Parts: sequence; C-alpha cells; structure tokens
Amino acid sequence: MNIRWTFAAVILLLALYAQVARGDDRRDILDQKEELDQMRRDVEQGRQLLDSLQSAEKAVQSRISGHDQKIESDRKVIRRLNRELGQVQSDITRADSLLTEYQELLDRNNRRYLGNIRCFYLIAHMPKISLTENPNRELELHRKVVYLSALANYEHANIEEASGLLGQSIADLGDLTGMRKTIRGLKKDKETSFALGTSLKQKSQKDLDQIRRKSMTEADHVIMLETAAEEMADIIARLEEKRRRASGSSHATGGPSAFAGLQGHLPSPYHGTVILGYGEHIDEITRLKSFSPGITIQGRSGRKVVTVASGTVAFAGNLRGYGNFVIINHDHQYYTTYAGLGEVVVSEGQYLQTRSDLGKSGEDGIVRFELRRGSEPLDPVEWINIESL
Repeated sequence: MNIRWTFAAVILLLALYAQVARGDDRRDILDQKEELDQMRRDVEQGRQLLDSLQSAEKAVQSRISGHDQKIESDRKVIRRLNRELGQVQSDITRADSLLTEYQELLDRNNRRYLGNIRCFYLIAHMPKISLTENPNRELELHRKVVYLSALANYEHANIEEASGLLGQSIADLGDLTGMRKTIRGLKKDKETSFALGTSLKQKSQKDLDQIRRKSMTEADHVIMLETAAEEMADIIARLEEKRRRASGSSHATGGPSAFAGLQGHLPSPYHGTVILGYGEHIDEITRLKSFSPGITIQGRSGRKVVTVASGTVAFAGNLRGYGNFVIINHDHQYYTTYAGLGEVVVSEGQYLQTRSDLGKSGEDGIVRFELRRGSEPLDPVEWINIESL
C-alpha cells in the first residue's frame, strides 16, 4: 500500500500546528508556503501519473484483446487440423486395408501363374508321341499346351494389374503418412502458439490488475493531497494572522535536540527484513520514478512494534485506506512514524520511553517506518543500529 504521501502530509500539518503554537516568524511562513506549493505540484504529478496509468491500462487492454483474437484464431485452426487429421487417419486405415487386399490378390495371382507355368513345363517335356501310335493323344496334349499358354498370359496380366494396384496403394499410403506428419506438425505449432498466447494473456491480465490497483491507490493519494493542501492553506493564513497580531514581537526558537545525538544507535522498531529502502525507486509497470521517504520491513504477523526513542505521541489512529499508524514527536524537532499496525495500544499526548510498545503488526506482517527532521525525510538506515533488525 502506498502511504508515503499520507505521512508527509501528516508531518507537515503537525509542523504547521507547532508553528501556530509557537508563533514562528515570517521566514517559517514562507517555508510553509513553499511546502504548500510543493504539495500542489505533487497533486499535479499525481494527476499526470493517473493519466499515465489510464494510458497504460488502455494499452494492456488492447494487448489482451490482441491475445484473445490470436487465441481464438489458433483454437479454430486447431479444430480444423483435428478434423483433417481424423480424415487422414481414416484414409490411412482404408489405404492399409487396400494394401493388404492387393497384396493378397498379388499372392494368389502369383501362385496361379506359377502353377500354370509348372503344368506347362511338365507337358512340354513329356516324351514325343507318334501320330501313328496315338493321334488323339498328341492332339489333346497340344490343346493343353495352348490352353496353359493362354492361361499363363492371362494370369501374367493379372499379376501386372495387381502389382500396379499394390504400388499405387503403397504410394498413396506414403502420401497419406506424410500428410499426417505435416498436419501433426502444424497442429503442434498451433498448440504451442495457443499455449503461448494464453500465457501472455494471463501475464497481461496480471499487469492490468496491478495497474488498476495502482490507479485506485494513486487516486486516493491525490484526494488526500488535495485535502491536506486545503488544510495547509488555512493554517498558513492563520499563521500570517498570528504574525500580524504579534506586531513584530520576537519568539524563541527551539533549543538543541537530544534525539540528534542518537544517530546510528536507535533500536529497530520492528524485527524483520527491509524489503523497500529509502530513496528513489522505479515502478515496474509505468517505469516512473517515485520516492520512498522511509523503509518497509517484512516480519511476522502479530509481532511487537516499539518506539525507537522517547517522545510524545503526536498522532495515533487510522486513516482511510492506509490503516493504523502512530507518529511520535521527539523534542519538537524530529518525528518518527510507524504504519501497518494491526492494533494500536497508545493514545495522543502520551509520553513514551524508548522501546515502549506501540502495538502489533497486521496480518501481512509489513510495517513502514519513517524518520523526519521537521518535514524533511531522513534515511532511517543511517540512524538505526542495523544489527537490531
């Protein structure tokens, strides 16, 4: 959850209220006007970010639409290839059956042809019979030879025909097998394309969900900044009115801060791992730079959150959309903030010692911690004893 701007606004408002109480001079008012101008610039930047997110959302939706069209096209092609593959498989089954039938026909014709040739050979090599001895017998043998010769020629023609049919069947079967291989290859390519398109669509859908969540968060951020800017403008007006009433009287400035001497020795507010550091970061979706004025710590749910130094509770409560958080005032010069609490056990105005309980972490185990000098954010890592994390 993006809450850094909420903390900035709350700290600025606290600083302004403190100045109202102390009656700070014109220089302080001018400084706060600069802060107000910066906040208004931040509002405009937030609106630009919202426009960028809307453009990114449209681009992702267009990408998802393209994936849908590609997926539907691949699905239709796969269905068509499945039908063609089924038809080719049926043709291959029929070709196999014909191949077996023609092979059997060729075998039968070969057997008959060889039988006729054998009979022809036996008759042709029988001993010669004299016409004077048995003329009818010789005539009968001659007729058998003529018949067997004609039959052999007939069977030879059948063999050639059967051989031709068998060869054609083999060629057809080869063509069908090649066609089946081609169709299977095309189907595999389309299935791969379909799976890739589905995966890309799912990734784009996740990107779209992230953009929409970020848009909702950024919209809340802009609304919060606009509200804070209105409050700041009102407080600045009150400061100027108070300065005019003061009629030039001087006011003491704050003395030295004991908190400043604790740099590098503060205990950790929460035990865990820092998952987001202080400073600039680039958003993975929009590629826009953003600034984190504190650190985010990931620990266990329900773990204790404590103060890093003694101070007074300046704020303890819940802000819409941002959850429970606490602000501690140290010497009216430094502030520490603790957000992501599942419960808060302190109240405003309460004075706390170092390591006093503030509450426990929420269900996600994420606690956000900031440290500021007035309204200026400081890197908490430079102040906290890292070994205590």
